Amino acid sequence: MQGRWEGRVSRDQALRSLAEALEELAPQAQVHGVPPLVEPLNRYETNVLSTVEDSLAFLKKLRTPNVKLLCDLFHMNMEEPNIADALRHTGPRLGHVHFADSNRRAVGFGHTDIAPVVQALQDIGYTGYLSAEILPLPDSDTAAKQTIASFRKWISTS
Repeated sequence: MQGRWEGRVSRDQALRSLAEALEELAPQAQVHGVPPLVEPLNRYETNVLSTVEDSLAFLKKLRTPNVKLLCDLFHMNMEEPNIADALRHTGPRLGHVHFADSNRRAVGFGHTDIAPVVQALQDIGYTGYLSAEILPLPDSDTAAKQTIASFRKWISTS
């Protein structure tokens, strides 16, 4: 979900349109056992939903309970005062995590403190998927190797 409300489209109108679309999509997704995901994006990409708090408030207004959040550590680095606390606040509404560092590179190539993030995921009992939506820097092989190393270092597979 990207875009901005502005001009003739108010924030309320943008949120109503998003809600209508999700209310239509969610039951179909539920039949297939998958939750629709809403990803809060940083303020440079959207002015609709940029924080976990705003996104959770939006989800609470939906009639359908199976819509969840996709929390991207890159965007959270810009918008959340504390990434770990925001993840804890998300709790069972967390549906997916983009495991990326502060600069959209592989975890370990930026300045995000990953230990509290992983602890927060453990605290809420998150057992869902993590994926690395990252830039292929300094090259794709190095980025992939660093991602695998960071998963092995931080994520328990037992």
